[in-house]
Amino acid sequence: MAASFAGALLCACSGSDKDNAAADFAADFACKAQTGKIDSLKMIYPDIAAADSIAFTFNPDSISIVDTGKDSIYDVSYGNGVTAKIKMRGDGGGTVLETRGLFAYPSDKEAFARATGAVKLELADAEKAARMSVVDLLGDFVYDKYSERQKGAIAMGKGVVTKESMFMMDEGRGYYTLTNTTDKPIKAGDYTITWKDVYIGPMGDRTRYRTEKGRDIPANSAIRMNFSFSGHGGSLLVRVNMKQKSKDEYMATYKPDGSEYDSYVKEFGDPTKDNAAATGASADGPFKISGKLGGKLPVHITLNKGMKDGSYYYDKYGPSAKLHLKVLDYNPKTGSIKLEEHNDRGEVTSTFSGTLTPTNFKGKMISFQGKTYNFDMTVAK
Repeated sequence: MAASFAGALLCACSGSDKDNAAADFAADFACKAQTGKIDSLKMIYPDIAAADSIAFTFNPDSISIVDTGKDSIYDVSYGNGVTAKIKMRGDGGGTVLETRGLFAYPSDKEAFARATGAVKLELADAEKAARMSVVDLLGDFVYDKYSERQKGAIAMGKGVVTKESMFMMDEGRGYYTLTNTTDKPIKAGDYTITWKDVYIGPMGDRTRYRTEKGRDIPANSAIRMNFSFSGHGGSLLVRVNMKQKSKDEYMATYKPDGSEYDSYVKEFGDPTKDNAAATGASADGPFKISGKLGGKLPVHITLNKGMKDGSYYYDKYGPSAKLHLKVLDYNPKTGSIKLEEHNDRGEVTSTFSGTLTPTNFKGKMISFQGKTYNFDMTVAK
């Protein structure tokens, strides 16, 4: 049956006692949700604890409720796109099995989540919350991929001599090949090159470095950077410097293609699965973790009770050389976590990001030099 329950709050007597109890329960849930009484709803709807906030305007006239005819389960519509599925007990009490459209998030954050494929319209709120919990990490993931591409965007070949210098004042020639390894053009202003000029003379050797703007390199193509030399010296191409935007600059113009979330899940795991680091009191830590960074550097990590900070050390240097860790973000339900390493001066020297489960810590560490170390570590039981 389907009916409008505008009188539910007034203890309507029409319909069966079972239907009236369901209507009263649905209306009471809506009233408490609207007034932000989240703690009082956790007993009947545990998933509500995952909500950032609730944006819900309740109008009794807009409620409709349908008995599904199965296991005392009702479908409730509150209007404005908010729905719920509730299950009633014989004593008139009930539980909320799921909601849709009840949980609210900042508009820019949700827009990014939708554009990257993390959130879709058909998601129930509990799954949406799990996906939204990694949106900030997803932004880091996108920027990290950009940084990695920038570092390897141009491959510099060895110098090739096309004309030898036969005499002291004779001019020799050659070139270096710069290859664009990406499928997008690289503009001259996107990078610089550094030359090492060497002069050999009777008064001694002289060396200087000069940096100049690069040249356009079409996608998946190469160009030649020419140089000359003589018996008195010449120029060597020693460095290609790709310019890199800050995270804020890059993300301000970044246009998602919708595959970012799937790429994140492939690398770090699905936050909608049961990846909870722990349950009950143990979700608060402590955790003892061991494994290798980049498959080569053995480390031991400790995350302290409260999940605010911790430390780690390299086996090579021992426990006396511990490095401090700060927990920037941790979701005990999904296991997503981000850590910062700080030196004695409080400077950030590396970051860790990934997923923490009861048996595993998987992710990557980015050092202050920009090097990336993937890891798949063991959590001690």
